[in-house]
Amino acid sequence: MEKIYSLLDYIDAAACRIGAWPVASWEKTRRRAPLRLYAGKLRRALPQFATHIGLTPFFPSSRNIPHDITKPMPLADNSVDVYQSEDVFEHVPLEAIPGVFDEIHRILKPGGLFRLSVPDYGCDVYQQRSVRDADGDIVFDPGGGGRFENGAVVDGGHLWFPTHDIVRDLFNKSRFGTQGTVRFLHATRAPGDFLLDDIDYSLGDIQRTPDHDERTRNPRRPLSIVVDARKTAP
Repeated sequence: MEKIYSLLDYIDAAACRIGAWPVASWEKTRRRAPLRLYAGKLRRALPQFATHIGLTPFFPSSRNIPHDITKPMPLADNSVDVYQSEDVFEHVPLEAIPGVFDEIHRILKPGGLFRLSVPDYGCDVYQQRSVRDADGDIVFDPGGGGRFENGAVVDGGHLWFPTHDIVRDLFNKSRFGTQGTVRFLHATRAPGDFLLDDIDYSLGDIQRTPDHDERTRNPRRPLSIVVDARKTAP
């Protein structure tokens, strides 16, 4: 089934490129109720394909708006019910993220959900495959794509390496820190100190958790940092 879905995704994108099918647009998206957005390429193999609209500059299709998530969205304040991102923000420059969080906060309705998941670099899976500098700090993860050249990650790899403390500070620097609630569901807080709360996947499926990824199933430990942040009324 995965191969069939991939073929249909390819046909969809190709048809949109030649104008045979319309590309997803902000105009049509604004009329959706409820309005749910998904940062990154939305594929038919994902449960969110039936409920969300994807945002990606790389794969315009009937379900994906061509959009760079670091740019403002042409949506009204308080208009979006859910914004989800899985394994996308580690590809965004760290210094840009509080501003992106602020934009997500702006468009969410009061009570609206921002579900974030990023790789947990407190996890042994990522630690063991990563390249470190002379000080022992991670500088490149070959499993995250891209290349490491002249001391920098290029061509789409992970630009930073999320940990519980880093992600917590990013939320604190954004409007979610003062006009929201931020709940960590999965994270490695310290070696051997795991946060593994139950995740309500009906609010947005996540592929890289021990519930769905055998790499951290036994022993059970976080593979992703999973956060549910909600906007509160000012």
